[in-house]
Amino acid sequence: MSMKRMSRVFACAAAAVLLSFVLASCGGDGQQKSPAQLNREYMASVNTISAEAADSLSSFNAAVSEGDLAAMRLSASDAAKKLEKISEMTAPEPLAQVHEEYKAGVNDLTAALSEYIEAYAALQSSADAAAASKGSTQTSSRNQAPAPTVDTETFASQVANIQARYDSGMAHLAKADSMVAELAGGEAPAKDEASEAQGEQPAEEQPQE
Repeated sequence: MSMKRMSRVFACAAAAVLLSFVLASCGGDGQQKSPAQLNREYMASVNTISAEAADSLSSFNAAVSEGDLAAMRLSASDAAKKLEKISEMTAPEPLAQVHEEYKAGVNDLTAALSEYIEAYAALQSSADAAAASKGSTQTSSRNQAPAPTVDTETFASQVANIQARYDSGMAHLAKADSMVAELAGGEAPAKDEASEAQGEQPAEEQPQE
């Protein structure tokens, strides 16, 4: 499952709002932070967290390509913990709705990671059982029960559902990005980048027998 462009959505939103708010917050000597400063700090935190999560997601992609279930679990858990920091943040009032979209996007993305691992683990278990039965058949009597088969069709169907959840997450992030850009008086990122991210398909890696 490729999620490497997720961080770009956060980064574009952060860049847009920072450019707008940085000038408004300059020159304040008071102890209390201005609304612009709070907005800027919130978006800076989101951007930092997303950059950290992007590293874990990159590791997850690599693990999927290699069919390494243990590495998938480790990197997905790490990414989920980092992304959860966004959900736990408190957003300034002007960015409250933006925060809700970020949270929805994070929830869908972390769920997609978990569901992919579960589906892949089931597929791998099925493949291991089939391989073990095949080896046993070769050394046992001809009356032994047929070896189990690997249900790749079920896995493909699960991946399609997981892709839909991932696309939903990306849609929430893209919406948050547009909302931030509107608040900042800027423009949202080009549509082709968002559609490209949403159109990416999960890698249907299968364990070898």
